[in-house]
Amino acid sequence: MKADILFLLLAIALLWFPRQSLRLGSIFKRKRRSDAERATGDEPWRTREPGDPRVRMGEEFSKFRNYVDALRAGVASVALAGGWGIPPVLWVAEGASRNAGWSVIIIRSLILIVGLLVQTVRYERRKFTFFPPIFFIAGLSLGLCEPAAALSAFALIWAMHVMFTGAMSFLATYSVLIVGFGHLFARGGDLSAVLAGILCFTPVLLSLLSNRPLVTFSRKSSHSDR
Repeated sequence: MKADILFLLLAIALLWFPRQSLRLGSIFKRKRRSDAERATGDEPWRTREPGDPRVRMGEEFSKFRNYVDALRAGVASVALAGGWGIPPVLWVAEGASRNAGWSVIIIRSLILIVGLLVQTVRYERRKFTFFPPIFFIAGLSLGLCEPAAALSAFALIWAMHVMFTGAMSFLATYSVLIVGFGHLFARGGDLSAVLAGILCFTPVLLSLLSNRPLVTFSRKSSHSDR
């Protein structure tokens, strides 16, 4: 097993950097947000009802940090797995045993899983909350699956998003689409697509095992999906 240490560390940094640390500058935006909230105060159709757990397309696509999540996850996953003409930062040396190949797969998977957990689990106000990192997962799938498969799954899940009652059903369905399209476009078994599907389902599994909701955050309040 060989590794490009510098680029491997950069990929890990991109994956393990917590999303909440991107809140820099929120202090300066507070006044602007307050003005916006007052402007929409008399227009209730522009705001989310308290307790509404649904994933809203307009709301999610308007968050700049979501695009940052997708970009950094995509770049890091491509770096780890290789693709798009880019060699992987972690690979098996020529003539190595089959066990070495599995070691690389396990190490890549652990790096991705830790990155996903960092984005999913938050400890705030002396309690744990679970967040569905949808765009981060989309970026991971772009690096792990065929690009056409990742984009098809992402497009279809948003086309269907009005059908889901919350983030749990959204991510559960998204995981199935990633695996399905991954196998379809790969024209056979695709272990990386299975890994992407497992990563997508992980927040759902955490929520079920802990009996805690997946929470979607808006500017005014948080909303959960039990």
